[in-house]
Amino acid sequence: MSVLRVTATAPGVVKLFGEHAVVYGKPAIAMAINKGIKVTVEETNDDSLVILAKDLSVKGIAIRVTGGLIEGNVIDDGQLSRLASYALTALRLVSEKYGGDLRGIRVIIESQLPIGAGLATSAAVSVAAVAAYARLINVKLSKEDIAKISHSVELTVQGAASPMDTATSSIGGVMYIKPGIELKRLSTSLKIPLVVGYVERESTTSELVKRVKALYGKYPAVIEKVMDSIGAIVDEALAALNKSDYVALGELMNINQGLLEALGVSNHRLSNIVYMARRAGALGAKLSGGGGGGAVIALAPGVEDKVAIAVKLAGGEVILIDANYEGVRIEDYG
Repeated sequence: MSVLRVTATAPGVVKLFGEHAVVYGKPAIAMAINKGIKVTVEETNDDSLVILAKDLSVKGIAIRVTGGLIEGNVIDDGQLSRLASYALTALRLVSEKYGGDLRGIRVIIESQLPIGAGLATSAAVSVAAVAAYARLINVKLSKEDIAKISHSVELTVQGAASPMDTATSSIGGVMYIKPGIELKRLSTSLKIPLVVGYVERESTTSELVKRVKALYGKYPAVIEKVMDSIGAIVDEALAALNKSDYVALGELMNINQGLLEALGVSNHRLSNIVYMARRAGALGAKLSGGGGGGAVIALAPGVEDKVAIAVKLAGGEVILIDANYEGVRIEDYG
C-alpha cells in the first residue's frame, strides 16, 4: 500500500561556540536539541500544493501554490512566510531531483520553538520537509543526503548559508564544523544541561553579519585577533567535551560571550540574562546564534530550575532543553 501521509520531525539547534567567527573560516560547535519542527506532507484530491503553518507564535499562515504562483492570506511579520518558503523550496528541489509531482500535496508545519529566536527553525523546516516529501514519493535518503539537500534549500532561499545548522538538525548530536574543511559529529556522550532564554530580536542575523564585517574592515588587525581567539576557544571546548569537563566548558562560554560583546552583537537584554544566569549558578552563559536578541544558553548542571527562574526575572522566556542524538525522525502512514 502506498504511503499517503508522512510526518518528519527535525530538531532545532543551538550554537555552543564559534558563531560569527565561523563566517571567517574559524571552527564552531553546534548541538541538536530535543525540541524542533514537525512537517507533515500528505496527498490530497486536488491539483494544488498547499502549505499550512499553525500554532507558530499564535499566528497562522496559509499559502496555496497553483501553477507555480503563490496565493492566499499571509498573517505574520515575515517570519512565517519565510518558513513556508523553506518548505516550498525543499519540495521543489526534491521533486526536481527525484521526479515527484507537487500537485495534490498539502504541507503542515508545526513548531515547538519560537520563530526567529536563533534556534535554527529554518534549517529544521528544510530538513523535515526534505525528509517527509522524499519518503512520500518513496525515495530513500540517508541523513547525510537529507543534510546536503537541506543545505541547498537554505542556499536557495537565503543566498548564503553554513551547512552547520542543516547537518546538525539532520544527523543530531554535537557537530564540529570548520568551513570548507571538516564537518563531523562528535562522539561525546556528555549530557549538556542547558537552559535557553530568549528575547525578541532587534536586528537580523544578516544585519549583524554586515555590522561585524564593517568593524573588521575598519580595524582588521584587532578583529582578526578576536576571530582567532574565538577559534582557539572552540579548540579548547572540543578538548573539554572529550574530558566531560563542565567547569572548562562554562569558563569558555563566558570568554566567548565577552568576545561576542566586543564584536557588538550582544545587547543589554541578552547581557542581563547572561549575568543573571551566572549569578544563579550557571557555570557559563552566552548568546547563541546571530545575536541582537534571540537566544542565550546557560550551562547549568544541577541548577536548571534556579537558572530558569533567573532568566525569567531577567526578562527572558525560558526553554528547558536537552541534546537530541537522533536527528530527523520520520513516521509514515498508509
